Parts: sequence; structure tokens; C-alpha cells
Amino acid sequence: MANVRDSDTSLWLHNKLGTSNDSWTGGSICSQLNAEVLRNIKDCFPDLQTQVKLKLLLSFFHIPLRNVEEWKVELEEILEVALVDSDQWVSMLAEILKTFPSTGSLNTDISEVDENRRIFSDLVNDLRKLVKKHCDLGMLPLECHYLNKSALISVVGQQPQPTKHFTLKRKPKSAALRAELLQKSADAASNLKKSTGPTVPVRSRGMPRKMTDTSKSSL
Repeated sequence: MANVRDSDTSLWLHNKLGTSNDSWTGGSICSQLNAEVLRNIKDCFPDLQTQVKLKLLLSFFHIPLRNVEEWKVELEEILEVALVDSDQWVSMLAEILKTFPSTGSLNTDISEVDENRRIFSDLVNDLRKLVKKHCDLGMLPLECHYLNKSALISVVGQQPQPTKHFTLKRKPKSAALRAELLQKSADAASNLKKSTGPTVPVRSRGMPRKMTDTSKSSL
């Protein structure tokens, strides 16, 4: 039964994570994880394809925090198996994630495997080069969307003014003339309304006079 269960879990993971050449994954499988599934994943982890292993480990970032705390033991057991994997990228990624279930942070002290330390060092250097190359883009932390101007300056300092790439041309004379004519028309209409006096209704001579009580009595 255990072999059948592991085979089903392995097939499910390959169907979910092994159908694309993309090495990154979202949280597509997180909603289907639970403690029992994670225990099955630990048992079949050595037989998974390298791509599936990497995607599975990266999916840990998308697990809600309350579930990470609840499945802490199961996640750490998977990372222990991944740490001794024959593929160096899988092993290095597992060592980085070693502290994630318990602290929510990454492990940057890569010391258990020498080859992992070399890969991690190369990775950090490449990232530093990319950041240095694109540092003039003025990238800001995500929380800056929620800060007012004074708080933003206190966090990231005074930001340079955006570069002016073009200047708007003046409106053509026809547009100015049209606006002037419309304004004069509006002013004339306003003055006409002010000069017109109130109208008093005039009774027509042929209009029959309303009969009153006095006229009734005289008749």
C-alpha cells in the first residue's frame, strides 16, 4: 500500500510541476497540501525529477504562514531529505530553506556542504551584479505604496525629480480664438438675463371677470 501511495503522490507531483520548462512555480499546489500529503512527498522525494524537486521546494514560499507553523515538522523532514540529494542545486536550495519553517527566514550560513557554499556564493555575486547594474532604476520597497510623503523621505531619502523628456506645445491660435468667442458669448448671455426685468401678467380685455359674492348678490 505504501508503494502505491508513493507512486500516486509522485505521479501527481509530476503532473502538477513537471509539465513546463519553467524552473519557477507559484502556489498552485499549496491549496492541496496537508500533513499526510507532505509525509508522502518525503517518502517519494528521492525518486522525483530534479525540476519537480526544485519547484516543490520553491512552492514552500507560497504556503500561508499558519500552515507553515502547523506543518513545520513535515516540511523540515522534506528539507532533510533534499539536503542530501545528489543534485547540488536541490541540496543548496534545501540548505537555504533549512530555517524557513521554524523562523520564516532564509539560511545564509551555507556550511554543511562545500559545493553548496560555492554555488551559493556565485549566486549571491550574480545577484549583486544585477542589482548594481540596475540600481539607477530607483526601485523602492513594496511598502512605499502605503507611506505618505514625509514618511517615504525618512525611509528612502529624497528622491530625484523625474527626467523631463518633452514639453507640451502651445495651443494653436484657432483654439485661443474659439475659447475667446465662447467666453464672450457666455458673458453676453449672462448680461441679457440680468437686463431683462420681471414680467407682469396683463389681463386681456376679453377675458371674463371672475364672479364674486358681491356680484352674485347684486344680481
